[in-house]
Amino acid sequence: MLGFFLTSVVDRWRSVFTIIGFIENVALSVGTLVAGTDHAAKVPRRTIIRYLVLSEVLVLRDISMRVRRRFPSMESLVTEGFLYRDELEKMYKCETMYYIISTGCGLIEQTSWFIRQCLKRRMWIPCRNIKEFRQSTEMFTKCDRVPIPIAYPQVVFLAVRIYFIICLISRQYLLSAPPTEAQSIVPIMTILQFVFFVGWMKVAEALLNPLGEDDDDFECNWLIDRNMSTGIEIVDTCHDSCPPLKLEEPDDEKGTMYWCHPTKNRSQAPPTAVAISQHKNPFAKVLNMVHPTTPESSPPSYRLDVPKQ
Repeated sequence: MLGFFLTSVVDRWRSVFTIIGFIENVALSVGTLVAGTDHAAKVPRRTIIRYLVLSEVLVLRDISMRVRRRFPSMESLVTEGFLYRDELEKMYKCETMYYIISTGCGLIEQTSWFIRQCLKRRMWIPCRNIKEFRQSTEMFTKCDRVPIPIAYPQVVFLAVRIYFIICLISRQYLLSAPPTEAQSIVPIMTILQFVFFVGWMKVAEALLNPLGEDDDDFECNWLIDRNMSTGIEIVDTCHDSCPPLKLEEPDDEKGTMYWCHPTKNRSQAPPTAVAISQHKNPFAKVLNMVHPTTPESSPPSYRLDVPKQ
């Protein structure tokens, strides 16, 4: 029962880790398709990233106590720069929770005139990435709304404690009783059971809430700051800062690569010192090999010795 419970908790922790939403795919697609360096192109790119991170903040502040402590109210979102005052008023008027995501897709549609005619058909790429980001935040909500039943961990933790309380009494022996071979001063097997079972139980307690406040839980505030800084860096700072293109050096000037066998110059040595000392003439053994021509000159291991009649 303890092993099954620990497996369920670890699988839940791993599933939460796999659904964490990162902003790179959306930022790369938006920064590539919504091109331009002027104000009309830069503002939509930054706004789309800000809206997506804001949607993640709105979900995590209802799940994680660390995020709730950082953003105790909607006014704190305005103070931190994730939301503007007029946008907050529109959010109060809108009842659906997908207002921010739909607004981000609408911004892509509004800025489609800025994209070249050949790229208008590729608008589905950033919209698909936005949909995947929304699905990750939705999975956070589902994991929070359908937790592990509270009776299950209580029964498992209580059963482990009761088991060792019973072992503490039942595995003792009387001094007046005749000694047996199974009796020992130090209960080694009971100590090992206590270490393993209680250790598994403590692991399950630590991983039971992946978005909690323990040291092993996920840092949701770091995730928010990381998505915001990385997304803005991609769509704004690194948008058109490509290095100048240069022609690579010819192969003759660089020499033969490490993994290439020399074909033109057989005397060219590999780059390592050990290989140079061992393979100065790789064909020496092949050229000096003796090819037997008679059965008597062949090694005994390659022929059958037939006894004479």
